[in-house]
Amino acid sequence: MNPSIEPVVTKQLIIRRMAQTDLLDFLAYQTHPEVLRYMPVEPLTQERAIDFLARQAVVEIGDEGGYIVFAVHHIADAKIIGEVGINLLPKAQSKGEIGWSLHPNYQGRGYATQAAQVLLNYGFAQRNLHRITSICDTRNTASYMLMERLGMRREGHLKQSQLIKGLWQNEYIYALLREEWLFQQDITISR
Repeated sequence: MNPSIEPVVTKQLIIRRMAQTDLLDFLAYQTHPEVLRYMPVEPLTQERAIDFLARQAVVEIGDEGGYIVFAVHHIADAKIIGEVGINLLPKAQSKGEIGWSLHPNYQGRGYATQAAQVLLNYGFAQRNLHRITSICDTRNTASYMLMERLGMRREGHLKQSQLIKGLWQNEYIYALLREEWLFQQDITISR
């Protein structure tokens, strides 16, 4: 993956730019109650989804940073099953934040891990970031366990930091430094 964001193929997935043709698959997980359970957003309308996909299909990340979402395309089923996103802060800060959403029918199979690893590779190898963080609701066990599988460490427990569906929720923040990621890559290669 390079700064122009080329598709990345794993064993079962293609991590690629969003496209207008993804609309129905995109809405299938973006409106699913289980996906939205820990998020401070309402389900997307078709109109807002069309606008979002149009912007994401062409957005480029520059030195000023920005947010970009990639489709997690399941090769065997020939459809998108979720997304991974990275929010890059301005280049001078050398850090970013990653996140993911996956349709419940595809959770627990390692797909989010594969997709998130692509983003870590992009952030550290291509963008030379110093630090990448991720945050989740403390009740979202699957999400924070994924962060731990990625080698991220829990740095904080934020009390009542996010208002979700009228109730204040707690969050965990995880982080990984470039030097830690490089160390993980060395271990993987030497095995």
